[in-house]
Amino acid sequence: MQESVPVLIGGVSLDAFLAFLFTFIGFLFLGNLAYLLLRRALDGHVSRGTAKWTAAILQYGITIGGIYASARHFLAFDLTAFVASLGILGIVVAFSSRQIIQNAIAGILITINRPVQLEEWVIVSGRPETGPGKVQDISFTTTTLRGLDGGLVLTPNSSIITSKVINYSRAGLLEVSIPLAVPVTADLARVQEIALRAAHDHPRILPHVEPAERSAVQNLFDLPYIGRLSSDLPRPGLALFEPKMQVSSIKEDWVRLTVRVWIREIPGKDLIVSEYLDTVIERLKAEDLLAEKKWEDEPAPETPA
Repeated sequence: MQESVPVLIGGVSLDAFLAFLFTFIGFLFLGNLAYLLLRRALDGHVSRGTAKWTAAILQYGITIGGIYASARHFLAFDLTAFVASLGILGIVVAFSSRQIIQNAIAGILITINRPVQLEEWVIVSGRPETGPGKVQDISFTTTTLRGLDGGLVLTPNSSIITSKVINYSRAGLLEVSIPLAVPVTADLARVQEIALRAAHDHPRILPHVEPAERSAVQNLFDLPYIGRLSSDLPRPGLALFEPKMQVSSIKEDWVRLTVRVWIREIPGKDLIVSEYLDTVIERLKAEDLLAEKKWEDEPAPETPA
């Protein structure tokens, strides 16, 4: 009596399905192995982005080609049987996820349009906003940013495409707003002079530029963003990045000021601001501009009998 062969959905025999399953897993392993080996061979010879995407193309080519070949051989490339087998594996369910499809398509668009690239400093708006982060990796569905505090932010690729992205690396510089508060009795003209002089003296705040970097900074005026900022100036130059100070508010006995400066070293933002404030506060204290004083016409309090 002939022994019956178990048949799965779509007319696929159990032996053929198991052979396809093991072959499928094997090509996944080979794809990952090829990715690692090619990355190791290319790193140091080409840019990180080129190495990553070249290795990724090889990985996907091996994986997809292997799945196609194994499906054609073991499943006779019967579309119904193939889809049924994938359904048994749960792959159809996973890849039919709307979010996964959106992120995968967004990953392809990022590769083509390049709104962000590896090693660039960006902010991805949303709820919540990511804050300044350096692009560490762009995978098929996720972009990884490293924040100023060293933490890794995993951002779905769909957020890069659908949200507002601020790219500081392509602009080449960052405007920083530094809060400062002084008593209402302080000489604001002198406070402004001290604050702006401290900004000019700081070696990492524009327009202070080392001679070796002058050509790099001057090239910023060729960028469209900087060009729009300097369109009203007859001779665009470093004067565009002059520090400025303005009064933000007056609350009780204090005047709140905002000093706006431009920097190029985005990762060093917090350190630059800290050094700048230390210098300003030290100079203000030296001239007694942070101590609250009585108004000259304010009557002296009566001495109790």
